[in-house]
Amino acid sequence: MLFLCATLFVFSCSKDGSNGVDGTNGKDGTNGTNGANGKDGANGTNGKDGANGKTALTKTTKEPAGANCTYGGTKFETGIDANNNGILDASEVTTTQTKYVCDGAGAIYSSWITVNVSDTMTRLPEETRFSLKQLLPATALTADIVNKGIVLMYYKNKNGIVYPVDRDDIYRMTDINSTGGTFDVIAAYVYKENYLSFLVNAYKDDINNNGAAVRYVLIPGMVQGRSMADLKKMPYSEIAKLYDINN
Repeated sequence: MLFLCATLFVFSCSKDGSNGVDGTNGKDGTNGTNGANGKDGANGTNGKDGANGKTALTKTTKEPAGANCTYGGTKFETGIDANNNGILDASEVTTTQTKYVCDGAGAIYSSWITVNVSDTMTRLPEETRFSLKQLLPATALTADIVNKGIVLMYYKNKNGIVYPVDRDDIYRMTDINSTGGTFDVIAAYVYKENYLSFLVNAYKDDINNNGAAVRYVLIPGMVQGRSMADLKKMPYSEIAKLYDINN
């Protein structure tokens, strides 16, 4: 029994085995290569420049006494310079736009000019209360007439009724548009040397397409024994008769 116990003691009291060696850490995987950057797309080709537009020209000539002007006057022709030579050739004239400023018996007057007002034209400070404007040929409007004479303007509606257009006060006139509808016209004008504008408050499509026209009369000072105040009060029919204005 003693031997057996001694043997058991020997076995139960033996030393622990040594610790095993730790395993080595595995290596990290290699990083993947970045993809190459794509190339930029090629630039688009610039479009070609458009062709230059044609120039509108005006030609002024002396008009002899005759059917267009009883006492002679000035002829204004307009058109497009189709061959770009800087000259308005006879074949380039738009005949429907030809205008005359005639010399009267002591007065200068224009032909009846078809109304063609615009809302895109630059307006002078004196013109800003009107929405539409039309420039009229005015080379005959000299400084002498501006300072010493009188400028009269008249509006002829679709039915041929002539209204005076006053420079300062605003008169309401009645006209008929191209579809037969009635509309009101409020008109005036502004002038200075070589400049004359017809001004309107109305609908552009009404007044531009109905056959309305304007005419101006330039009177250089007191003539025919009448004062300028008298002339302003006279109806158009009397002015036309007094100065032999051709209708």
